[in-house]
Amino acid sequence: MENSPKLPIIALIVAALASVAAVVSYASRTRGEVFVLNEVEIGLVAAAFTIAIYGVQGLISVLLEGRRLRPGLVAPRLTDPLSVGIVLFSLLLFGVALALGYGLIDDWGAEWIGLLAGIGSLDLAVLLIFYKEAFVGDEACFDEREDGIPW
Repeated sequence: MENSPKLPIIALIVAALASVAAVVSYASRTRGEVFVLNEVEIGLVAAAFTIAIYGVQGLISVLLEGRRLRPGLVAPRLTDPLSVGIVLFSLLLFGVALALGYGLIDDWGAEWIGLLAGIGSLDLAVLLIFYKEAFVGDEACFDEREDGIPW
C-alpha cells in the first residue's frame, strides 16, 4: 500500500485558494470599524482550515510512516524525548490554565481570553498525540472482513 503526498499537497493548494478567496471577498466590500465576516467568508475560512488540517496530517503521515506502509502492530514507544515533551507540554497546559483562570477573574479582554483558550486547546491536542504515541501504539490490518456483511 502506497502513502502518496499528492492528495495532501492538492488539499493544501485548495486551502490556500479558499483562504485567498476569503481575503479577496473581505477586502472587496465596505466595512465598519468592527471586524465581521459574512456567511460566505466564514464558510471559506472553515473549509480552508479543515482542508489544510487534512493536508498537513497527510504530509506528516508520509514523513513519519514513509511512502510504503507495512501492516501490523507497532508497540507503544515511550522514549526519553517523548517523556520530556509530555512533561513540558503538561506544564505549559497547567500554566495556560492558571493564566486563563486569573484572566477570567481579573476581567481581561475577550481577545486575551480567546488567545489563552486557543493555546490551551492546541497544547492539549499535542499532549494527547504524545500520550497516544507513548502508551497506545498503532495497529494496521488490511485483511478482508469475514463477518457476513457484503461491504
